[in-house]
Amino acid sequence: MDGTLYDEAEFIIQPYQQIAELLGGHESYLYMVNRWFEKGSSYNKIFDEVYDLYEGAKPVKEQFIKDALHLFRHYEPQLQISARSAEVLNFFARHYTLFLVTDGNPQLQRMKFLQLGLDKYFSKDRTVFTGDHGAEYHKPNTKSMNLLDIDAKKAVFFGDRHFDEGFAKNTGMQFQKVYNMISR
Repeated sequence: MDGTLYDEAEFIIQPYQQIAELLGGHESYLYMVNRWFEKGSSYNKIFDEVYDLYEGAKPVKEQFIKDALHLFRHYEPQLQISARSAEVLNFFARHYTLFLVTDGNPQLQRMKFLQLGLDKYFSKDRTVFTGDHGAEYHKPNTKSMNLLDIDAKKAVFFGDRHFDEGFAKNTGMQFQKVYNMISR
């Protein structure tokens, strides 16, 4: 979903603005966004690094990270799917059965899913929020396929990360790399 069906940077900039306020500065916001562009969504040290570089109001590091993660995971994004992505999804929905497997915090992923209107394309029984089931369901692990009625040998998995490619390979699906971002 993130980076494949919409430009994930449109989401990232929203909570990062609020998190930067905890450290009192625009510079910390720019650092987080640039670091995210450099490292991607799988990198889990951005809040540690930004704290060490921009101690602004100097909250206790553990409290800052706890607050930053809370803001990030509970942020209610303002997102919309691009016309290009909607056209592609409409085409595929008319010709194929679509399914979605997405990693991450399930509450946040559901908010993004609904904000983007993806329920129009992906039925509830063909959507897996791996975070609901535990880390052993995260891509590239194939356990999430047990929750879907999909013949992997007849499926193509679209994704933007090496985890997506590994997931497709591990399940026997074909893989198509897609970037729906400004830059990568």
